[in-house]
Amino acid sequence: MTERNATKAAIHSYSQALRYQLKSTNVEVLELVPPYVQTELMGSQQAADPRAMPLKDYVAETIEILKTQPNATEILVERVKPLRFAEENGKEKYDAFFQQFNDAMMAPH
Repeated sequence: MTERNATKAAIHSYSQALRYQLKSTNVEVLELVPPYVQTELMGSQQAADPRAMPLKDYVAETIEILKTQPNATEILVERVKPLRFAEENGKEKYDAFFQQFNDAMMAPH
C-alpha cells in the first residue's frame, strides 16, 4: 500500500500546483481521491477484497458528488475522508489511525 499512498500524495500535490498555475484560465482541475477500491487494476485479489470499497459504490458516490457539489475541487467519497484528513486530528490520533489502518491492510483476508 505504501507505493500507492505515495503516488496519491504526489498526485494531490501536483493537482494543487496545477490548479494554482491555471487559476486565471478557463481550465478546471478536479482531483478524484479514491479509497481502496475493488478493481482488477492491481490483480484479481483486490477485486474480491472485502476491505476495499465496491467499485459500483465508489462510482455512484463520485457521480453524486459531481452532481451536487459543482464547485468541489477535490472529489472525496466518505470512505476516503479518514485517510485524507487523518493528520488534522493531531499526532497522537494520526499515529493510532496509521497503526490501525496498516495493521488491517497487512492482515490476511
